[in-house]
Parts: sequence; structure tokens; C-alpha cells
Amino acid sequence: MTKDEFIKKNTIRKLGLVEYIKRLEKQGLSERDVQAELIKHKVVKSPRMLDLEWKFYQQYKNEISWI
Repeated sequence: MTKDEFIKKNTIRKLGLVEYIKRLEKQGLSERDVQAELIKHKVVKSPRMLDLEWKFYQQYKNEISWI
């Protein structure tokens, strides 16, 4: 999936979220550390939203080819 296709299917906010999480993973952070960073930096507002956003990321992480 290209970046443009992703944006058309989802939103620009989701693009930023996916790129941010992927960048943290490339830095070597574990799944738990990435989730902690999302809460710490207020990328997600609550544990419930963290769960929803994390599931969204897991759904698309293998399909994004531009990162």
C-alpha cells in the first residue's frame, strides 16, 4: 500500500500515528515501550484509545511500504 492509498482509505491523523509508531519500533523499542511512549507524549488520550489505536496499527503495519 502506498502512502496516498493509505490516506485515501484512512485519515491523515492515522497516517501520522502509523508513521510515529513505526519510527519508534525501528528505534528498537518493545511493544510495551511504544505503548508507554504513546501515552506519555499524549498521542493517545486514554488506555481505551491506546487499545483501539494499537489494534489499528497492527492491522496495517505489514501493508505500509513507504516507511
